[in-house]
Amino acid sequence: HLWEHATQTVFGEGPPAAAILFVGEQPGDQEDLRGHPFVGPAGQLFDRAPAEAGIDRARTYVTNAVKHFKFEPRGKRRIHARPNAGEVQACRWWVDHELRLIKPEFVVALGATAALSLLGKAVPITRMRG
Repeated sequence: HLWEHATQTVFGEGPPAAAILFVGEQPGDQEDLRGHPFVGPAGQLFDRAPAEAGIDRARTYVTNAVKHFKFEPRGKRRIHARPNAGEVQACRWWVDHELRLIKPEFVVALGATAALSLLGKAVPITRMRG
């Protein structure tokens, strides 16, 4: 049902032999409208982190655990709504294929939803981080 209200599917992007694969939660409003991952406000914030670490984003693969924007309409705005475990599981097939095709050396989960997608179980991020 996620695709019903989204503008389009937002697939991952990056070179086919990327050494690092980043997995986010889901596309946001701008990603849904433009059809590319990590191009909205959170994507701009994300761009700074690899750059500060000396990593060229163009050499990484970026994707999301869920491929459609889940939102709640509020007037003219579309407000992000967190995908549930069933929705994450429904999109797991795509993430598994991306991992098999890209074969990255490192996979980075950007948050609890991404970790759920990759690990198949809820992970207490704040407890793991310390």
